[in-house]
Amino acid sequence: MSKVPALELNDIHKTFGDAEVLKGISLKAYDGDVISILGSSGSGKSTFLRCINLLENPTKGEILFNGEKLGLEHGKGPDLYPTDMRQLTRMRQQVGFVFQSFNLWPHMTILENVMEGPLNVLKRPKHEVVEYCEHLLNKVGIADKKHMYPSQLSGGQQQRVAIARTLAMDPQVILFDEPTSALDPELVGEVLGVMRGLAEEGRTMLIVTHEMNFAKEVSSEVVFLHQGLVEEKGTPQKVFEAPESERCKAFISSTF
Repeated sequence: MSKVPALELNDIHKTFGDAEVLKGISLKAYDGDVISILGSSGSGKSTFLRCINLLENPTKGEILFNGEKLGLEHGKGPDLYPTDMRQLTRMRQQVGFVFQSFNLWPHMTILENVMEGPLNVLKRPKHEVVEYCEHLLNKVGIADKKHMYPSQLSGGQQQRVAIARTLAMDPQVILFDEPTSALDPELVGEVLGVMRGLAEEGRTMLIVTHEMNFAKEVSSEVVFLHQGLVEEKGTPQKVFEAPESERCKAFISSTF
């Protein structure tokens, strides 16, 4: 294991007007870590994830990728903004994001959706991109859908396309924001199966999820948030079977 975290977050705060949603969260993810982030609605899970690559601008805190600190400074308001957009762009390319909603381009085929990033952002040769993206679609089990359009696929299939699209950029860290929450129950398993495979490959992942059995099975660390703070963290065995926090105990007992 590298001594330098792939991703390090120190004392992350976020306010929206008078509401302090994140009150100082710190986390380190090393290569190969799978960290599940749990908590009830409104605990700050998704906001925290979105602060990592500045989809939300934090109000306070430090963000480091492979030991390199992201340059941030205060703007006119309370939030922090990047001091160097080229640095932010370079770092963002190392962090994939899989959303609750699939965010696929409706006018592009499945293969075109997956090819878009490596072709137009990474500027890789088209023949290489086609071959690699077809491989990724095969990896997530939908190679036969490559010439179809997103509207022709089920929600589970679309989310697997979204995962393949993220993998096409070859990120070092992948962030998952409740990737199964928009799916019908019978489609959840197929997406979790793909994510389980990524965990077994040693992918570095931060996962906001309500799928407790999945989190217990694949995580190297589990973090439980409550009202914008880390209430409990540790191995899955510790958090699920012997939590110290009464709030965490109540949450686990209500979701299992």
